[in-house]
Amino acid sequence: MKNRKKLRVVVALSRREKDFEAFRREVFSSRRLAERADLIPSHDKAHLKRIIPDAEVLVCFSTDKHTFLAAKKLKWIHCGSAGVDQILFPELLKSKVLLTTSRGMHGDAVSEHVMAMILAFSKGLVQSWQCKQFNEWCPVDVMQQRFELRDRVLGIVGFGTIGESLARKAKAFGMRVIVARNRVKRSEKSRFVDRLVSKNRLPELLCAADVVVLAVPYTRETHHMVGRKELGCMKERAILINVARGGVADEKALVEALSKKKIAGAGLDVFEEEPLSPKSRLWDLDNVILTPHISGAQRDYYAKVGEIFQINLNRYLNKKPLRNLFDRKLGY
Repeated sequence: MKNRKKLRVVVALSRREKDFEAFRREVFSSRRLAERADLIPSHDKAHLKRIIPDAEVLVCFSTDKHTFLAAKKLKWIHCGSAGVDQILFPELLKSKVLLTTSRGMHGDAVSEHVMAMILAFSKGLVQSWQCKQFNEWCPVDVMQQRFELRDRVLGIVGFGTIGESLARKAKAFGMRVIVARNRVKRSEKSRFVDRLVSKNRLPELLCAADVVVLAVPYTRETHHMVGRKELGCMKERAILINVARGGVADEKALVEALSKKKIAGAGLDVFEEEPLSPKSRLWDLDNVILTPHISGAQRDYYAKVGEIFQINLNRYLNKKPLRNLFDRKLGY
């Protein structure tokens, strides 16, 4: 064992030492892995450039083609997020380098964020906050905007870990749940879903839903899947919430729909351009909740990434198929 050459794993998740230590502790909670792999933290871009040529594995949120091309021994990239659209450059896609994600760890955090947005709209918190800015006591205006969640229809576009967790929470509030997903099996059922439809029936979901939540992977097929035509299908009192990627919704069409009150409001955690430009019209709309792409944030985030990576590291060292493997054909 002592003579075996250790696997070199470069970790470029965070510059903060405590984040790396949280990740390392989780990965090396298995002594066998500590004996077979070295975790090498990257301090900055210059340091990463020096250490990447000898790395067989890279753990990161994103990387660029120059770093990738310099990593001559690289065989596997593990992404610290569920989405990998930020690193899908041609050189990587054409290579044989394995790509895995941290899919599955965001369900509770993101679904709680979505429910917070739904409740903020349904209980008049958005309007109450606006009144507070002007020292106004406006119960009538706020009550006109309030609604109960029981028997309201929640439409979830995409049904991975986030969608499943959200459906469960929505059912606890008495909501009816419709889900549109990429592939639907004839006999497929879910305890927390009233109707399950295929993606080509998206307009049906949009017409029926009081709240629409976008929770799909960002691919060529999902780019601007909700545009002017789709927004036109929605009820005037409907709310759109996007926790997928900004590009899933056509932002210009969404701004138009919101400003003309074609839909009642939107809760947005993701945007086509991030950070959101100070010049964006979204800042000025009074029927929009904006959060800075934080819905998946968790206090123990790096430990959870380490937990997922540990499982795959063990499988990799034992030449077993990796979990959460990116599918180049599907794009996620």
